[in-house]
Amino acid sequence: MLSSCLLEMEDRIILIATLRLLDNRLSELKAAVQELQKHCVKTEQGMLQYDWYLSENSDTIKVFETYVNSEAVLFHFDNYKPFAPALNEYRTFVSLEVFGNASEALRQRVQKINAPHFKAISNFNTLK
Repeated sequence: MLSSCLLEMEDRIILIATLRLLDNRLSELKAAVQELQKHCVKTEQGMLQYDWYLSENSDTIKVFETYVNSEAVLFHFDNYKPFAPALNEYRTFVSLEVFGNASEALRQRVQKINAPHFKAISNFNTLK
């Protein structure tokens, strides 16, 4: 059982995005994020986690995303596009970090934003 879990995790990709809240517009951002999350639940089988967190001083947002593989991340990047204009009114992009054994296609896709990659050397995760 443990070995099959480890094999499944080899392809798993985790993203951590850092964003800045614009003009104290948290309520509008939350509404836009909830719509995006509803859409992702319906359309993205490869998404395992999509959690948004706000810093104590309410200016920095961290988004934790987990996907079954690089292809699921690439699908999300395209699937998310219709929601980007609304989200861009309430937040601005700062950075993205990629964790896991990212495919060459994913590496190329995030190259323009200089997203650092952290290759997995060992995994233990009880999330299903």
